[in-house]
Amino acid sequence: MKVQFTEDEVKNMQTTLDRWGLNAQAGQTMEECAELIVALQKYINRTEHPTVDEILDEIADVEMMLAQMRLVLGVDDDALRKRIETKFAKLEQYLKRDGV
Repeated sequence: MKVQFTEDEVKNMQTTLDRWGLNAQAGQTMEECAELIVALQKYINRTEHPTVDEILDEIADVEMMLAQMRLVLGVDDDALRKRIETKFAKLEQYLKRDGV
């Protein structure tokens, strides 16, 4: 389930960061996360029931913005992978504690 960006896509993300800067793109990241939250909330509450495609669009926006944040912060795949492994180890402990 790994999202891969092409070299051109990474170049476009870097150009975006160079043009608008960290503050604007960090704000955009928060906005895209909020839009995903709203779409998921509507989906589980069945208030407007967005389609899977609409939710997928929001996930794609968030993935793109997270990739930009990784670029600007200089986070490489190995560093992120280590953090993910730490988080999964914690999750496993919670699951064991809760009898799963």
